[in-house]
Amino acid sequence: MFRALLTILFCLAAMSAQARCKGVDIRGHLSASQLSALQQEVAAIPFAEGNHWTATRGAQTIHIVGTMHVNDPRMNKIMRNLRPIIKQADAVLLEASSPESERFWNAFEDHRSLFVLPKGPNIKDMMSVTGWNNLTEAADVRRLKLGEVVKLKPWFLSMILTGSSCGPRGLFASNGLDRRIEKQAHRARTPVGSLETVESAIGMLGNQPLKDQVQMLQYDLIRTNGSDHGFVTTREAYFDQVMAKGMILEQWRFNREFPGPKSMRARLWRQTQDNLLTQRNKNWMPIIDRTNGNLLLVAVGAAHLPGQSGILNLLHKAGYDLQRTTF
Repeated sequence: MFRALLTILFCLAAMSAQARCKGVDIRGHLSASQLSALQQEVAAIPFAEGNHWTATRGAQTIHIVGTMHVNDPRMNKIMRNLRPIIKQADAVLLEASSPESERFWNAFEDHRSLFVLPKGPNIKDMMSVTGWNNLTEAADVRRLKLGEVVKLKPWFLSMILTGSSCGPRGLFASNGLDRRIEKQAHRARTPVGSLETVESAIGMLGNQPLKDQVQMLQYDLIRTNGSDHGFVTTREAYFDQVMAKGMILEQWRFNREFPGPKSMRARLWRQTQDNLLTQRNKNWMPIIDRTNGNLLLVAVGAAHLPGQSGILNLLHKAGYDLQRTTF
């Protein structure tokens, strides 16, 4: 029953995304001083550029590939470079493989607590008047019943009620680089594994206290075209292999637009990065380490690669020699 409800919600959210994309790559609209400040921040980030690296330690070589989870025709060329590596690899590791996702959804009723609010205060009681009005308006646009919406956790509502209209649409919208790599691995009969369970990944999304989730939901509901700008900028930064720049610009936008004190902005941003990236990266390292094979391919979202706590720097700290290679 609940899974059917979520299917309807996702379909309605997808329908709402048919609005015309109004996003632009904001890198082309920065002032000289902003460009200088951006470059200074990028210079301080380990492994800030590159979507394909090799990590070598002893006889083992690991190809680390930064992926984008949604479709784009530019991935056809990238796959031509990756196919020989996938064919030769002893194993491919993804964030979550298709069998892992199927296992989760087949037992979905057991996981409803990941999406549904516990008994207690209604979400309306946790929101400002303006925030609640924005939520009801967003639900109405998507033809969602408030009686169902208020049962869902704020992080999940952000996914359903907000987001960009600039993403790919249609049957193959989710055919991102990770799924393309998985399909090619199956054709080559290369074993495919998962770095995490779906439960653990979703659990990290809902790891923030409810009051902080509500603050982020209220922010997401007021971003309007900002979501489109963020999506387009991040997508183009990905294909330019400068993902760190896109991440910095997203943080700038958050700091500029979030309607709260500086201390709250800093705390919420840090929480979000810890839950989405830092902690997951650390959790993945033991799994990578215990995967057998002299040639591995690890394909994860490109945002997981750069930074002090990025996968590349964690491998470097573990004694691997890192080299950027063709993407």
